[in-house]
Amino acid sequence: MTEESGNTAATRRGMLGIAGAVAGGLAISQMAAGNASAATGSGGSIATRTISLAQAQRLAEAAVRYVRDKKLPPMYVVVVDSAGEAKVSLRMDNNSSAAAELVPPKAHTARTYRTATADLAVNIKDPGPIASFVASGASLLPGGRPIFENGQFIGALAVGGGTPAQDDEVARAALTAL
Repeated sequence: MTEESGNTAATRRGMLGIAGAVAGGLAISQMAAGNASAATGSGGSIATRTISLAQAQRLAEAAVRYVRDKKLPPMYVVVVDSAGEAKVSLRMDNNSSAAAELVPPKAHTARTYRTATADLAVNIKDPGPIASFVASGASLLPGGRPIFENGQFIGALAVGGGTPAQDDEVARAALTAL
């Protein structure tokens, strides 16, 4: 076993500080494993609840439909499953190329922390560790939202291309379609 450097330990402490602050102490369970698993039945088998391809497609299409109906800027939509793997990725015509860099981290952050990215910055009590948090690939930009079905976490959705408020508005609206 090796000893951690001072910087590694400080980063780890900073991330733990964020974890404690996020959503009033939201547990970050199975972050490394990337699973939202629950024990089922006899024999101790594990079943993973995740969004289906059909659900992911409906969700992405609902986001695009909302953008068109409200005449919002073209968006990039990403839906990931409970393990963080991309299920659907739609980029509307004339969407900013920057969205390809900004949207996937929103989905992965919403998946990892199981909370809306718009809520993360609000719940961080000590802003000191934010740089470590963002450097880890997490995003504090609005537009990422976790997806729950019957109280079970099944994936995450992220939208980008408009203002932060528009991105979050589209994500919230799309979730009503599921």
